[in-house]
Amino acid sequence: MPLAVEAIRAGDYDFMEKPFPVAWLSAVIERALHQRRLVLENRVLREQLGDTAGLAARLVGRSPGIERLRTAVKALADNDADVLILGETGSGKEVVARGLHEEGVRKDRPFVALNCGALPADIIESELFGHEQGVFTGASRQRIGKLEHAHGGTVFLDEIESMPLESQVKLLRVIENRSIERLGSNKTIDLNVRFVATIKVDLEKRARRAGSAAISIIGSA
Repeated sequence: MPLAVEAIRAGDYDFMEKPFPVAWLSAVIERALHQRRLVLENRVLREQLGDTAGLAARLVGRSPGIERLRTAVKALADNDADVLILGETGSGKEVVARGLHEEGVRKDRPFVALNCGALPADIIESELFGHEQGVFTGASRQRIGKLEHAHGGTVFLDEIESMPLESQVKLLRVIENRSIERLGSNKTIDLNVRFVATIKVDLEKRARRAGSAAISIIGSA
């Protein structure tokens, strides 16, 4: 008995006292092999989760499409290039955008999400760029805009095609120059942000169709 206790404490799977039936030995070996396989599988799963723990929790699934998406997100996360995500409403575009932010070097900085279609047209510029005190009625104090607040982080522009065209033009200039001016100010403020935008329709394809239609109308005229 002391020898058996010492063996188990040392890490042995089981202890068999002679003589023993061969069938018993076979059953013990089979159970030991099964437990060993479970240990090895658990080790592999832990290693896989260690690589993509955050993404696996966000982008759930094991289909080839989800695997390719996770691979793409990991490849783009530390790349500071702006990203445009195309997908139907409810397809998880914001989940992908947050994955790009959380897996990248900007994860400790703000993630500022803007629903471009829900921003009121009369205050959209104030929301984006901020304003100085007294620049318009009701501007009782200086306001820091969403873009300035996101400095160092990520700006998520959801369904950017729904933003008024006039505002799109001004936002394009910000994306190109990486700087803003608050309303009522002439001071340029440099921005260090990454833009991730989403669209629910293929704008390039729609532009080609519109162009073809215009050519047909001109030709018929």
